Amino acid sequence: MDETIFAHNIHKTKDFLGNELSFDCMGCAIVNEEIAVPGGPVYRGKFCFLAPDPEIPIPGFLVLNARRHVNSFAELTLDERHEIGDVLARAETALKQLGITKEITLVQEERSAHFHIWIFPVQPWMVEKFGAGISTLREVAAYAKTHATVNDKQEVLDVAAHIREKLANSLSL
Repeated sequence: MDETIFAHNIHKTKDFLGNELSFDCMGCAIVNEEIAVPGGPVYRGKFCFLAPDPEIPIPGFLVLNARRHVNSFAELTLDERHEIGDVLARAETALKQLGITKEITLVQEERSAHFHIWIFPVQPWMVEKFGAGISTLREVAAYAKTHATVNDKQEVLDVAAHIREKLANSLSL
């Protein structure tokens, strides 16, 4: 039997604007720009790629993907770790300077096939509705997916543009 038939596991989903996405690895598809992320890339670096989450419409919610297909921070090279750390710090600063959030939560788990970090802006409505802490993030994300208005979605796009501009003015990579 030809095992190459099983080499790809195609996934399908929709972004928060309703566009259909098809991919083998979402992280690879994003960094290779095979799928368009609503709001577009915020930062394209040599070792990482920063963009809004394509499925969860929360203004300022960003996902930083390694360009290389690895699933662990420990697998990254020193240069990759340096760029990722620098971009994380500058993205956090931009989110706070723009008044998007006063606090962020960073999430990375090795269950994902492709290394990425959630840069999750903690906003007052989240704490009021779900409480504080990392244990609420999945519930917050699910709520945003099902309750986002057209204005909320537009705000995600607007915030991405503002952060892209801030990063372009602050990054010299």
